[in-house]
Amino acid sequence: MADERVKRAYLHVGAPKTGTTFLQGVLWRNQGALTQAGLHVVGSRRRDHYLAGHDLRDMPFDPADPGLDWTGAWDALAKVATSSEVDNVVISDEHLASLTPTQVQRAVTALAPRDVHVIYATRNLGGLMPSEWQEFVKHRSTLTFDAWARRVMGSAAKGPGRWFWSVHDPVDVVDRWATHVPRAHIHVMVMPSPSAGKNELWVRFATIIGIDPAAATDFQVEANTSLGLAETELLRRVNVALPDDFPRWHQAGLVRDLLAVKVLGARSPAGRPQLSPALHAKLVKRATAAVSGLKASGCDIVGDLDDLVVPDKAPPGDPAPEDAAVLDAAVAAVSGLLVQMARMRDDRRRWEARLRHQLDTMAPSLRLRSRLVAFESRNRYAAAVGARLRTARDRRRN
Repeated sequence: MADERVKRAYLHVGAPKTGTTFLQGVLWRNQGALTQAGLHVVGSRRRDHYLAGHDLRDMPFDPADPGLDWTGAWDALAKVATSSEVDNVVISDEHLASLTPTQVQRAVTALAPRDVHVIYATRNLGGLMPSEWQEFVKHRSTLTFDAWARRVMGSAAKGPGRWFWSVHDPVDVVDRWATHVPRAHIHVMVMPSPSAGKNELWVRFATIIGIDPAAATDFQVEANTSLGLAETELLRRVNVALPDDFPRWHQAGLVRDLLAVKVLGARSPAGRPQLSPALHAKLVKRATAAVSGLKASGCDIVGDLDDLVVPDKAPPGDPAPEDAAVLDAAVAAVSGLLVQMARMRDDRRRWEARLRHQLDTMAPSLRLRSRLVAFESRNRYAAAVGARLRTARDRRRN
């Protein structure tokens, strides 16, 4: 009898700043246990999903980039997903919320014949705006919060608003994915309130897929740490000072991951800028429209849509940092970078020492081999014997 089990592919498409770092950490740290529970996190590492997402979004690859070329990465990952024996597979990349209908079609087609489901998380705009501004600064924005917010609210077709609304307008995201995925298979997960249980976001995620949340037991995962306002302002000024030709991969690896996350992220509690009355009023209106649109969308809503409502009274914010606070952050940043550089330098010296030792150990055999090659080039009988020996060696290896 033919296997009539329904095999599904779950695409966790974001949005950014909705607990994606936490969920991805849980998925990868519990990969083996989740496979046993019926959910295959495809690929061998988290970066596999990001590279595949870059390919799917038609991101151009810079040949000067020393990293891996992602051309063809989506089809390769999709092949792993479709060939899996596990009933449910999952791919997670928070940038996939931005896909165009054409890119959605490519994603779904590559995963056939699996039944594709989409998981999209959304959160309250009042808390989202300050968090996303920090992310833009981590990705080289030089705009202050007020200037950035004006541009985001001013246009969804250009500037920072183009990216922001492509991933944070839940109704638009659902409509784009619904061009090739049934609306009943699109699961909109509302971010739990801070008063909810510690792992409530994971419980909601696992429930959508239909696996036991208890299958994951390791929750010691990295968080996408928010910065204090002084640290964010320091990072913004660094972005202003960086040369225009500073490579994208160094921006990601050194400015974002090293300076922002490892050095500044561990320094102080998070801060949030104050929302102006005009911005707050616009967010109230956008949130009300989003809730109405989601109620009428026909997709699966997980959580309470009321959590998306921006209250009439703006939440409290922190004042702009004084220059003295930014200077303190700068001193801490220099100190932290020196510590990181010292560790990197020691690691490099250890690897260099190991390499020199290996080369010294191999030197006698390399000299003997070079002499044999030179002798073979002068003596045809020696060359014939050498060829036979190499043929016999290759046969033993095969």
